[in-house]
Amino acid sequence: MGTPRHHFLHALAIAMAAFAIHPAALAQNAVRVDCNDRFADDLKWKLADPDKPVYGVRARDWSPETVREWQRQALACINGKANWSEDAMKAPMRQKVNTTAASGSDLFTMRDEAIRKQARTSTVSSQNLSQVTLYGDGKPQEIKIYYTIGDHTELRTCRTISQGIGYAKLESYRQAVAFARMCQQVGQTDAAAVALLERQAAGVDALYDAIDAFANQVEAAVKQPVSDAKVKELAANRDRVAVQMKALSLPVNDGNYNAAVGKIEKMQEQLDGKACEGQVAKAGFPEAWKANYILMEWNAPEPFCGLVQAAQRTGAQIRYLPAGLLGKEGFEVKSPKRTVQIFTQADRVPGGDPNVKMMIPVSAKIDGKSTDVTRNNLRAVAAELIAALRNQ
Repeated sequence: MGTPRHHFLHALAIAMAAFAIHPAALAQNAVRVDCNDRFADDLKWKLADPDKPVYGVRARDWSPETVREWQRQALACINGKANWSEDAMKAPMRQKVNTTAASGSDLFTMRDEAIRKQARTSTVSSQNLSQVTLYGDGKPQEIKIYYTIGDHTELRTCRTISQGIGYAKLESYRQAVAFARMCQQVGQTDAAAVALLERQAAGVDALYDAIDAFANQVEAAVKQPVSDAKVKELAANRDRVAVQMKALSLPVNDGNYNAAVGKIEKMQEQLDGKACEGQVAKAGFPEAWKANYILMEWNAPEPFCGLVQAAQRTGAQIRYLPAGLLGKEGFEVKSPKRTVQIFTQADRVPGGDPNVKMMIPVSAKIDGKSTDVTRNNLRAVAAELIAALRNQ
């Protein structure tokens, strides 16, 4: 075990060794102005290339302190020029050096933009942003978006990335987030657009899984006998997936989702067709009326069976009105607020299938008041009928 003096000398030796290394390390970044060089040239341009040595120091490593040291050495060079006159040479050169040193952050604008360009180019390379294209100055130009359906692609720029990218592939979402961040850095996209893309990118994977599961469930159900319970279950799942879409601010129009929804609607139509037979008969309508259509508005025929089912679902009363001695054949819908009777004339659709019967309203009685149905008031009569069917 050494004496206290021994420890002191040992510590002093270490400190001196460290001191001996430190100046050498500093010298690597020290400015060295050669008085024979053109030391008063425009420093801003000299610093434009970040990796170019400028007076012995890489341009990217220059700081305000470096500029002050350059200024000190440059002024010393000027003052030491014995063959320079004071008024013609030294004073103007001092002014030039001092003005350059006083330009502050403007001195580094070209260098800093070059560094940012290098960073953006490096980002595209390191993050494998193969769908992103940059301008020659390194600023983001556009991104190619690939979608989940088919080979559909779209281009987005910094100005249009805020429109969102919809149901794009997961890789497109990853690259779109990086692209949007680059656009924000150059002031061409706002933070809200970036935040929305980030939120969507974090949630679309789970959403796509939910859509696939929903579509597979519907596909399996199509191969089984249709039941009301199954259709209700599928409809509930349809609504849950729609909620997920809306939560991500995405439109409810994904291709796979829409295809599955269309299959549910066809299943519902099958159920409605079966239910129609019993409901039409229960309401006292002739068997032939099941296949008829009724003209609710011009050029808008509706299946008559749909009217009967709408009334059955809401609780409105609907019944067949047989032709009397002086009256026409028709039907009545009664709700708490109104009673609407429609009398029709059967005809076929001009140019259409001769087997498809169109029931055209020719007269109506609304709350006991009779009126002829014309082109001018057909929509008003239809509105009264729809309100009654809704049990209003």
